[in-house]
Amino acid sequence: MVPSLCVNGCGFYGSSSNKNLCSKCYNDYLKKNIEKSNDESFVFESSSSSSSVTPNIDSICELVAATSLTDNQSVKTKKNRCESCNKKVGLLGFNCRCGNVFCKMHRYPEEHACKVDLKEIGRQILNKQNPLCVSDKLEHRI
Repeated sequence: MVPSLCVNGCGFYGSSSNKNLCSKCYNDYLKKNIEKSNDESFVFESSSSSSSVTPNIDSICELVAATSLTDNQSVKTKKNRCESCNKKVGLLGFNCRCGNVFCKMHRYPEEHACKVDLKEIGRQILNKQNPLCVSDKLEHRI
């Protein structure tokens, strides 16, 4: 099966799931559809028999997919900074069990006043690894 080129003629390969558009052209297509849908609201017409005309399901699905794409693009990546002193940590940041990133000075739980109870976590791990051993209730007679 030979891959087909993008319908817009940009030179990239298109996909049948993206209406024979490349990923960039498909995202542009979805953005245009969002703008059109924001300008035109859905109009529900009711007739005398109280039946209503509903919008096309495909158009609704495309709008939902397009809005989720734009929401994901608007999420900014968080810069790696120490939560205590706000110092840039770069690649050497230390992740704590509380979910924050710290520099080399604040990496220990005592240094950044960590709220996670490490002793309780250790006790739970030991309880899972070492179950209670109980002997049988029946006596063995010789």
